[in-house]
Amino acid sequence: SVTKTHGASFAENFYCLKRVKILPNGREAALGPRDQTLAVLCLAGVPYLRSRLEAYYLETKQHMLDMQALGVEEEQTWMTSFRREYLRLYPYLAFAYEGMEYLHMLRYVMGTTNHFSPLTALVNQRVVRFSLADLMKKRVKSLNQGGSHASDLMSSSSQSIMEEKHAPGQSSLESAWEGLGRRNARSVARAPLMALIRRILGMCGRIGGFMADNAKWAVYVGVFLIRFLQWWYSPDNAQRQVRPKAAPPPPPKARRHPKGVRVPSDSRKCPLCYRTRVNAALLPSGFVFCYTCIFNHLKTHGSCPVTRRPCRMEDLRKIYES
Repeated sequence: SVTKTHGASFAENFYCLKRVKILPNGREAALGPRDQTLAVLCLAGVPYLRSRLEAYYLETKQHMLDMQALGVEEEQTWMTSFRREYLRLYPYLAFAYEGMEYLHMLRYVMGTTNHFSPLTALVNQRVVRFSLADLMKKRVKSLNQGGSHASDLMSSSSQSIMEEKHAPGQSSLESAWEGLGRRNARSVARAPLMALIRRILGMCGRIGGFMADNAKWAVYVGVFLIRFLQWWYSPDNAQRQVRPKAAPPPPPKARRHPKGVRVPSDSRKCPLCYRTRVNAALLPSGFVFCYTCIFNHLKTHGSCPVTRRPCRMEDLRKIYES
């Protein structure tokens, strides 16, 4: 993970930041395994828990509103009591936590604390910038990853020159001159080839070092492009919304089933209770009912009372009439 490799999150490492542990004597130290686990919990665990608590609060609140609209009273169980207490206490707890975060960030901006979040203060960690030693260490590591095999080639090529044996009846001086001439001829013949090999290997080493040094930035650019494409092709992007030249024709009007309920002549009345609609709700068939009437009907029959077409609770839409 990024925390284990670089001692920071993805965003922190992007801005040349890292997390360090504060020792009792005030000095900084690298994160250990336990500190890395705490950092991951602060970076991912706590935000995920907050999002789940917020989603549960909204779901419970909507459920309570639906029960009140239908006039249905739930049984007095421990789960019902827990939901009511949760709905009552969660806004205060969320306000207290967010207010504490805001005050902590304000203190961090004013320079009265070294922790920008109460979570980092709780786990006794701090976010600091890379030092010169850290930058040099990263540079050396990237160069080592690139690698270069030119030295191996030079060491192996030095073994190609072997001692020449003297021919019988030839003096040592003549043998030495002939051996030197042969070696010079071979070296001259091999010089262009060795220069080409050294050039190719040097180029490969430089390319490998460049790729190892800039692989992180390639990942950053790729993530940015993916997020940009997700935004560009999302349905909420106003830049890509193409307005049609003409409004599409409306769908054909739904017909009443022979066994369906009759639709009153007054469009303000509900086809189920034949009274003026209260808290109107719409079905995909196009007919509008009282929310309580159609909710109970769908719960029992699962179909539109006029057309008898199958409908689900998810198809029900509340509308607002003036």
